[in-house]
Amino acid sequence: MLKIENLSKRFSGNDFYSLKDVNLTINQGDIVGLIGKNGAGKSTLLKLIAKSLRPTDGSIEYFGHNIYQTKHILSNFGIMIEPVFYPEMTVMDNLKFYLDIHGKKEQYSNIEKTLRLVDLWEARNRKPKGFSFGMKQRTALAIALVSEPEFLLLDEPFVGLDPLGVNQLISILKQWSQERNISMIISSHQLGELEALCNRYVYIEGGRLETEMQIQSAPSVIIQLKDDLSEVQLPLELFESIQDGKIEVTIDSEADYLNQLMYTLSSQKAIKKIEIKENHLKDYFEMGD
Repeated sequence: MLKIENLSKRFSGNDFYSLKDVNLTINQGDIVGLIGKNGAGKSTLLKLIAKSLRPTDGSIEYFGHNIYQTKHILSNFGIMIEPVFYPEMTVMDNLKFYLDIHGKKEQYSNIEKTLRLVDLWEARNRKPKGFSFGMKQRTALAIALVSEPEFLLLDEPFVGLDPLGVNQLISILKQWSQERNISMIISSHQLGELEALCNRYVYIEGGRLETEMQIQSAPSVIIQLKDDLSEVQLPLELFESIQDGKIEVTIDSEADYLNQLMYTLSSQKAIKKIEIKENHLKDYFEMGD
């Protein structure tokens, strides 16, 4: 769907690359969390995908077409990278204008539910020029969502939302993913929110894609085995799954597999201790410190 190959960006006057040799494929229905420190290159990557920057090297293709050589290819993208709107127009008029210029007047009916989602319905006739930072963020988010796009690029979409608004946004994005199979790239420092939404994570550091991962969201059962397994007869696949004297399985594994595993180990008195481990995205980074 979206294919990024050897993508690099060096800004004029700099002797270093803000982004270097990034390769990434986003499939239809993927919700990818983009993680990294400030200045790591996350926003640069999003801006390159959004065509607001051009790469120094490399390419980005969307359904096989080079995005920099194809007009209107991002017409079905919803983009929130920096708050972009007309400060002298009301919130309502900003959304109408966005739909007008993209030839989507038939989606005026989405405006009210979108503004209610981001808690701006009561402010719909106000001009964003006097808004707080959080309200400006929510205005930009509403513009990105109002056309019900097929691909979303969101930079810190949870900023400015109260806890209820965060939960509502996560819920609607999950619903869109399930019902419409849309794809998303979401950059955020709020790991808990990403964990509640994403199925893949990409970690960028120093302009390079350092790690791509899929974190188990379900808790794990950690089975600590006894020290001496010389007289224990286990299937080869079980022996191969032992690491540091432990076997780890998630609790959402097939029931038959879990039952057979526990029976095999307990019948030979191979279990020393059992514990439950929660799997959280933040734990992954803490382990890497």
